[in-house]
Amino acid sequence: MPALITCDAHRCSHCNVDAGTPEDYHTLAHLHYRSGPPATIARDAHGRPSILAARDDEGRLAGVLVVSMPTLNGAWRSLAWPGRFDTGDKHRDALEINRSLRCLSRVIVEPRFRGQGVARSLVRAYLESPLTPCTEAVAAMGHLCPFFASAGMTAYPLPPSARDARFADALASVGVEVWELLEPDAAARTLSQHPWLAREARTWANNSQGTRKHRDADPLALLLLAASHAAQPPVAYAHSR
Repeated sequence: MPALITCDAHRCSHCNVDAGTPEDYHTLAHLHYRSGPPATIARDAHGRPSILAARDDEGRLAGVLVVSMPTLNGAWRSLAWPGRFDTGDKHRDALEINRSLRCLSRVIVEPRFRGQGVARSLVRAYLESPLTPCTEAVAAMGHLCPFFASAGMTAYPLPPSARDARFADALASVGVEVWELLEPDAAARTLSQHPWLAREARTWANNSQGTRKHRDADPLALLLLAASHAAQPPVAYAHSR
């Protein structure tokens, strides 16, 4: 795991990053926008969970970073690493992905420490001594919180998901752009004029495990939620050492 480092002095002068524990992750897990834990937590050469923790000078937990095994499919990989993971031999590609690639699956900052460069410092600390030559991350809020890029990773914007594309098409059929619904009054007017959009928003919520719990929410709240997601398509990030 990376050795102790100090965060950027001008942004996070009282925060250190060192090896963390599953308990550190569970302490802040409820603050992450994705529901549920990552599918896996990668382990280092000594069998320890690959987790970093940032703490202030008083020992208070400021943030955590969790490293996971990568998924086998990633549309951005052919751009980030041409030919390395898409040779046409699926078995060989899977072996190479598992051997040389890890994913930053969670970066969580405690609210009192946000805006101080903690997330960027966690990512930089990992990239200084990664488990594998290649590192990737996918951020649903990448456009709003580009700390992966500021830490040195290259951004690869992704196309909208199928459910976001369907929701955007439904809005386009009545002459409305997704970004127009980010303002609550405009969303309320649109919903009053086209009440069937509540059904589309419910379908959108039901098409992902992360938002399924919201499918019975107030129609206006659900419309705003769908719009906020569809207006911010995910961004993939990659880094090679």
